[in-house]
Amino acid sequence: MSTAKPVETEEVYHDCDARGRRVALLDPFSLHVLHRHDVIPPECLGAIAKQIGPGMPRWQYRGYLTCVILFFGCLTFLIVRKFVIGVGLSFDALERVLWPLNIALFLFSGVMTWRGARRARSKRVIAVMLQFRRCPHCGYDLRGLREDPADGATVCPECGCAWRLAAGKTTDAR
Repeated sequence: MSTAKPVETEEVYHDCDARGRRVALLDPFSLHVLHRHDVIPPECLGAIAKQIGPGMPRWQYRGYLTCVILFFGCLTFLIVRKFVIGVGLSFDALERVLWPLNIALFLFSGVMTWRGARRARSKRVIAVMLQFRRCPHCGYDLRGLREDPADGATVCPECGCAWRLAAGKTTDAR
């Protein structure tokens, strides 16, 4: 097993291979944008990058936008409350709860969106790279390699990572 490292890109995603080993993943979209065709041929890298896309899925954008709207709604309420005097109602107890809740909501939504986006992107990178029969760790061509009968995983001869290739769905871009 060689100690080959993945090509350095701006962001490094981590996930586990088929045998549970934590590995760093290539980011084919960044490689394509930076014209780094030393690992994967340009035609194949372009097809992979097009299928992966640049960012978060639409559902994550919607979730983050909902949290931001809630944050600014609470903030607007608190600011309006400060400027409205003489209403006769006491908002002090509600205000003491809303400020910390507002800050916690904003921080929690940001962290969870970031973590969820990274997790979803790493799963998408693995699925697309394996669909094109490329090792998600080093970009090595996995076509024609046999799977290990013990666990059904195909081991990359370049980096030693084990991957379970989907049986039916392949794309033959070289």
